[in-house]
Amino acid sequence: MKRFLCATVMLILLITGCRTIEVEKEHSGSIKIPERYSGDDDKTQDADTWWTSLVNDELNALIAHALENSFDIKLIQARLSQAQASLAKQKASLLPELDYSFGGQKKGTQVKTSRSRSSVYDGSHSWDASLTSSWTPDIWGENRALEQSKQLDMAAITNDLTYTRQELAAQVSEAWIDIISTRKKMAVLKSQVELNETQLDLQELRYANGKADALDVSQQREVLAQIRSQGPLLQRQEKIFLNTLAFISGESSTAGINIETQRFPEIDVMPSPGIPSDLLNNRPDIQAARQRLSSSLWEVAAKKADLLPSLNLSARALFSSGQLDLLFSNWIASLTAAITGPIFDGGYKQAEVDRATAAAQEQLHLYAQTVARSIRQVEDSLVTINTQDDFIKLLEEELELARLTLIDAQLQYWNGKRSYLNYLTVFIRIQNLERQLIGEKATALKERINLYRMLGFASLPNEKTPIKRSNVNE
Repeated sequence: MKRFLCATVMLILLITGCRTIEVEKEHSGSIKIPERYSGDDDKTQDADTWWTSLVNDELNALIAHALENSFDIKLIQARLSQAQASLAKQKASLLPELDYSFGGQKKGTQVKTSRSRSSVYDGSHSWDASLTSSWTPDIWGENRALEQSKQLDMAAITNDLTYTRQELAAQVSEAWIDIISTRKKMAVLKSQVELNETQLDLQELRYANGKADALDVSQQREVLAQIRSQGPLLQRQEKIFLNTLAFISGESSTAGINIETQRFPEIDVMPSPGIPSDLLNNRPDIQAARQRLSSSLWEVAAKKADLLPSLNLSARALFSSGQLDLLFSNWIASLTAAITGPIFDGGYKQAEVDRATAAAQEQLHLYAQTVARSIRQVEDSLVTINTQDDFIKLLEEELELARLTLIDAQLQYWNGKRSYLNYLTVFIRIQNLERQLIGEKATALKERINLYRMLGFASLPNEKTPIKRSNVNE
C-alpha cells in the first residue's frame, strides 16, 4: 500500500508539471476606432450626468419605482443569480467529493420440517456503512478555464444589469417628456379651439351685418372642425404614452401613474463626447460583449484540455458488522488511481472544440459590431442634436414671420383687398407651427438624454447632485 501511494503521488507530480492549456489572446477583430467623432465641434461642455439638468422630484420617483418593479430588471437579476450559482458549482468541481452511506438489514427465516413439529425461526441482522471519495486533479487546467469562463459570464450579466438600468431610466424620462409634450399640445389646442370659436362668432356677426358672405362663415366652420378633430388624436397619444410608462415601470395599468409636471426641463450644457475609445470603458454593453468574448476563449481552452488524458483518484472504506458497536472495527479500504483518455469517440470531443471556436468567433464579431454600433449611435446623436437645434430656430423664425403675415392678411381682408381664405391659410399655419414647436422641443430634449445614454454615463437620480433649475416654460 505504501508503494502504491508513493507511486501515485509521483505520478501526480509528474503530470502536473506539464504545460497546461493556455487561453488565446483577445483581439478586437477588424474594427477600427476613429480618433474623434466627425460631429464633435469642441463646443460642448463637461457634465457628470444628464440628471444634473433634468433632476425632478416627480421624475426621480418614477425612475425609482421603475428600477424596483421593472420586468426587465427582475429578469436580469434572476439570470445573475443563476450565473452565481453556476460559478459556485464550477468552483466545487475543483474539490474532491466525499459521500457516505449507512444502513441496516434484518433477515428472518421460519422453518417447519414436519406436521408434528413446531416451526423454527432463524433470524439475523447486520449493519453496513461506507465512505467513498473521488477526485480528478485539474492537471491541464480544464476546470480552472471553465471557472474563469463562468466568472466572466457573471460579470457580463452584471454589466447587462447596469446597461438595462441606464436604458430604463432614459426610457422613463422620454415617456415622461412625451406625456408633458402631449398635454402641452392639448392645452394649446384648447386655446386654439376657443380662438376659432370666437372667430366664428365674429364672422357670423359680420355676415348678419352684411360685411361678410356665407363662404367666409363656412370656411371658418371648416377650420374649427379641423382643429377640434385633433383632440381625440392627442388624447390617444397621451393614453399610449401613459400605458408605455406603466409597462416599463412594471405595472399592468396606469392607475398608479400620476404626472403633474407641466414644464419641460432644460439641459443647459452638453456632455463632452471625448474620443470614441472612451466608449470601451464607459459603455456597459461594450464591456459585457468583451467579457463574453473572453469567456468564449476560456471555454475553447477548456474544450482543448478535455482532449487530453485525465487522472482519476478514488478511495473507499466499507464497514460491516452484525453489532452496531463493532461496526467500525470491521472494515475494508481501497485506493484507486487511473489514467483515462479517449481512443475513439467518433470525433465528438474535437467537434466540441470546433463548436467552441466558432462560438468564440461569433462573440468576436458581436463585440466588433457592438463597438461600431456605439460609435455610430454617438455620431448620429451629435448630428441630430445640432440639426434639431437649427431646425427649432428656423421654425421659431417661421412662426414669427407668419404672425406678421397674419396681421397684413387681416388688414387686407378688412379693407376688402383679399378674401378671408388668405387670412385663414396663414392662421391655420400659425396654429400648426405652435403645436409642432412643442413636439420638436420635446424631441431636442430627448436627443440630449440619448447622447448621455450613448456615451455610457451611468449615474442614477438618487445621487444628490446640485442642479440649476430652468425657469423656461416652453
